[in-house]
Amino acid sequence: MLRAVFSSFLLFFVALSCAFVPVAHSQEAERISIRGSNTLAHALVPEIAQSWLRDIGYTGIRVAKPRAALTEIHASRDGQPVVVEIAASDSAQGFADLIDGRAQIAMMARRPNAAELDAGWQLGDLGNLDQEFAVALDGVAVVVNRANPVARLSLEQLRSVFSGQSRDWRELGGAAGQVHLHLDPGAGAVRDLMNDKVMRGASFAEAELHGGARELVAAVAADPLAIGLIPIGEHYGAGSKPLAIADGGRAIAPTHTDVSSEDYPLSRRLYLYGGQMMGALSRSFALYAMTRNGQRAVARSGHLAMTLIPGRARATTLGPPDYRQLIETAVRLPLSLRFNFNGAAESGVVAASVYDSRSLRDLDRLRAFMQLPPNRGRRLLVIGFADASAGSSMAAMMMSNDRADLVAQELISRGLKVQQALGMGTALAVAGPKDPLARYRNERVEVWLL
Repeated sequence: MLRAVFSSFLLFFVALSCAFVPVAHSQEAERISIRGSNTLAHALVPEIAQSWLRDIGYTGIRVAKPRAALTEIHASRDGQPVVVEIAASDSAQGFADLIDGRAQIAMMARRPNAAELDAGWQLGDLGNLDQEFAVALDGVAVVVNRANPVARLSLEQLRSVFSGQSRDWRELGGAAGQVHLHLDPGAGAVRDLMNDKVMRGASFAEAELHGGARELVAAVAADPLAIGLIPIGEHYGAGSKPLAIADGGRAIAPTHTDVSSEDYPLSRRLYLYGGQMMGALSRSFALYAMTRNGQRAVARSGHLAMTLIPGRARATTLGPPDYRQLIETAVRLPLSLRFNFNGAAESGVVAASVYDSRSLRDLDRLRAFMQLPPNRGRRLLVIGFADASAGSSMAAMMMSNDRADLVAQELISRGLKVQQALGMGTALAVAGPKDPLARYRNERVEVWLL
């Protein structure tokens, strides 16, 4: 009996003591799921995510790779853990995951097409500033040996070369000799962009393969008959040169200004998309990517940031005489403002503004740029262009003047000084009539710094 009473008391005190022992509960991390294009998932989004977490006060930042297609960035703030999940697939899968709620943000190397927009109608207006974030640019440079007399190719010629249909340089305006193709199989973004804009269903022909852009460029520099593809931003080297590329309009070289303005045909935007009901952290991340620090992270990742860095004034023989006279002492700013007047813009996105989302942000970037001490008081030159679909040359000239006046008023309303706004009609078209985006690409406004 005494033993039973003692045992009962012992159990009571053990239970009582356990009640006062603190129980360690692992706090569940908040998760941000970002899914889609491998081009963005590889380095761009992880670099932005780490910069964002540091800048908003998170510590203990570490990167994990649970599997090849998944990057996790772990951090904590005030005892609250967070995990940014970056899952690589493709643009289509990223958008599908956004629709299905498996992702808060979709990574896309293009805008959603009409079928995707129909499927994701509940996401809202994906063309507005709150949901569409053009975070970076990338592109492809076509390089040949510096001794090669060929200076430009059309998209059709480029397709013919890399599909193996054109095998001799004489077919391309060069000297006789067999074309030697060079590719980097690890450059997935290069192949994706070429498939989308150039190959369009055609397969790549057999080529000499390299382990990176530098190796490829060195091989091209050593071979007068070589041609290769490298990402924009890689160095060409002394023995190679980039070709100008034409998409039914003028041939355009991959200069910083022409790639940044998206006039160069082999360039594209890289996007983040969110739904109407994005969480606070997800929206914070997407908006951070648009900031100066976010764009610095873009540059560190190897992509082209949206930062306004003008080139040097240079003489040009392009365009009508009045155009050349206007820009003689001006510096082109690396942007081309484009519009949603044609309704569908690139893909059927509902027009929330007469400008597309990048152009709206470029207007704000331009205001900030002009407020820098070296630029205060300087004036701007605004030049508009139209597409041949406007009809007559008179209608095209009127339309281009309207576009230039619209942008000029926008800049003036932001406190900037515009010296002159003028239309140039269909001059200096960057796309031909076969391009389904010809109107969107040609109907643009350049801004020059005086």
